[in-house]
Amino acid sequence: MEFKNRYVLYNLQLFDGKTTDLKKNKTVLVEGMKIRAVEDGTARRENETIRAIDLHGYTLMPGLIDLHVHITVPFMDRVTARAFFAISNQIERNARVCIEAGITTVRDVGGFPGRLSRLRTAITTGDLPGPRIVMCNSALTTPGGSPDWVPSFNPLIRSFLGGQYALRAATPSQAREQVEEMIRLGATWIKLYCQHHSVLLGGGTLSVFDQETFHAIMETARRNHRKVCCHITWLKDLAYAMSMGVDTFEHCPLEEIPGETAADFASRSMALIPTLTCLDLGNAVLLSMIEATVSEQGRQYLEPEPLRQVKNFISRYRTRPYPPEETAYRREPYFDLSLFKRCFPQVRENVGRILHSGGRVGVGTNSGGMPTALFGVFYHEELKRLVSCGLTPVQTLMAATSGNASILGLDDAIGSVTAGKVADLIAVEGNPLHDLNALKHVRMVIKEGRFMSGEPEEKAQPVVTKWRRFR
Repeated sequence: MEFKNRYVLYNLQLFDGKTTDLKKNKTVLVEGMKIRAVEDGTARRENETIRAIDLHGYTLMPGLIDLHVHITVPFMDRVTARAFFAISNQIERNARVCIEAGITTVRDVGGFPGRLSRLRTAITTGDLPGPRIVMCNSALTTPGGSPDWVPSFNPLIRSFLGGQYALRAATPSQAREQVEEMIRLGATWIKLYCQHHSVLLGGGTLSVFDQETFHAIMETARRNHRKVCCHITWLKDLAYAMSMGVDTFEHCPLEEIPGETAADFASRSMALIPTLTCLDLGNAVLLSMIEATVSEQGRQYLEPEPLRQVKNFISRYRTRPYPPEETAYRREPYFDLSLFKRCFPQVRENVGRILHSGGRVGVGTNSGGMPTALFGVFYHEELKRLVSCGLTPVQTLMAATSGNASILGLDDAIGSVTAGKVADLIAVEGNPLHDLNALKHVRMVIKEGRFMSGEPEEKAQPVVTKWRRFR
């Protein structure tokens, strides 16, 4: 239930997303969608009746932000009759799981425009609990380019899915038209692929946009006041996309980033979203953890048919000989696990180098982008890996909140607990500044002032009839 959009939160510890300490004895007043005040003490304001909510010493902090998800991708890589019937329910589950994990904003960097539009509308109108969605719609790439593991869908499947996952432009004029179309369908960012070589077993050289087409994409996006994010995998990809002036780089080069390149990156208003957990694909411990999660708690995250297909995906890498015979990966894509295992220490070093050079690094998970990338689960894993790159837990939390909001260009509205900001708030049990595992214990989620999960029971809450600021 909602308390008429007006209530006070008290008896809490506050991490505001901007400063590095945990503030004690704070009171937060929410009015409508906004935070009206953050004040000291359990104060009282004269001549006002207001609902007071005791947080029992929990830590109140900004809602988490995930800068790299694929929320309309339904964890299925096999087209079956059951898959068709499961898609809508799985997409809705993806949205609910985000909220339950305390993720109140996501940037979707590749999906099906029709599905994305319907999902965002259902969330905005309150028909479905879910995060605020910043959309790219379909990603842009070239014929013969990445993602080489995603097919172009026939008209029947495309109509059912709500569009293509990736649009392939062969000329500058086609690219301009595709950018304009994605914007017309609601995109506030443009996503493109720039990957010169495959990471699949048996994969080879991939095509990328030539300079004229790349310039056409950037010019059209800028003319429409849109930012651009770019999928990269290799150092050559990073250098090319940097020369074109993209805003954020999705994933991280598997090869060493030279110091001068890191310094050049840091000197620009660019950001790296490394998605470390998905690049740790060759980590047997991580795969075992995901396998156990799917086995023991799979229905928390997945509908029955997606659950079956995810188990089969894991089985292909866990129980069958790997690498498979060449005929196997000619029939279906297999990621080169040995490549990821060999390169991940360099990836971690690259992120550390960008940070040390003063560059911006954001938090994104690639949830939905591969069958093992479970919403909620991958967020905690991503934060742990960012700490392994040299960030402190506090710096990691700031990156996940105010830092991510700044990268999105939404820091005037979200990302911190300050007066005037949108009331996207979560309460967690424990002190996440000391132990990030506290984020696994989300007890309350508020988005735009509305309780999304962990609603307090009215009868259990004290009513403060006069609430006055201490002077």
